[in-house]
Amino acid sequence: MAGPHFDYQIRESPRAKYMSLRVTIDRGLEVVVPRGFNRSLIPHFLRDKQEWVAAALSKVHEARQRRRIEPVQTLPTEILLPALGRQWGVEYERKASSTIRLIDDGQGRIRIVGPIEDLAGCHAVLQNWARRQGFNALNPWLRRLSVETGIAFVKTAIRCQKSRWGSCSSSGTISLNLKLLFVEPDLVRYVLIHELCHMREMNHSSRFWRLVGQYYPEFRTARRRLKEAWYQMPAWAE
Repeated sequence: MAGPHFDYQIRESPRAKYMSLRVTIDRGLEVVVPRGFNRSLIPHFLRDKQEWVAAALSKVHEARQRRRIEPVQTLPTEILLPALGRQWGVEYERKASSTIRLIDDGQGRIRIVGPIEDLAGCHAVLQNWARRQGFNALNPWLRRLSVETGIAFVKTAIRCQKSRWGSCSSSGTISLNLKLLFVEPDLVRYVLIHELCHMREMNHSSRFWRLVGQYYPEFRTARRRLKEAWYQMPAWAE
């Protein structure tokens, strides 16, 4: 569907109160609208936001170009997790086997052993490793913030999500994206506070943002920085 200068998809959301824009590597430009929204207003909205959309789509194009590098290059030789302030070197050992194993020596070195030509398999063991790193670091971090804010939750889950840094359920489970490991600690803190605040306000109302602002006053800046961070994820974590 053509906009003023762009192609876009429309997604109707029962949770949306206003029209909003979302740009992702996989889906491109998406216009999110509430149910029953007058869709004839979309082109006018895009025209008003065309500079922002053009800049966001340019970054998506650059990220997609990076994905087209030779497949072997998507296997990292080092992993830096800014959220934890830690770095690992990664080595690969081809071995006749039906499975791929990841061995972390606890000293900053990782070995991946097995049929390493199976890139999807290598990516899978790396993601599982990152998920464990995320749970070991983010779960206690979230619990400390829960005490600090006085906002309770029930449990933590670590997932590999494509379009959300975190989410929460009415049952009290906070799900966090393992990709948070690749952003700076202050942005991780913002996401954790954001999801904790949803335990009290399951929406994005003005009351919700006032609550977030009590614990993270620079949340607007953090939101902008997180949008930029999506385009910097390593290929194996996608």
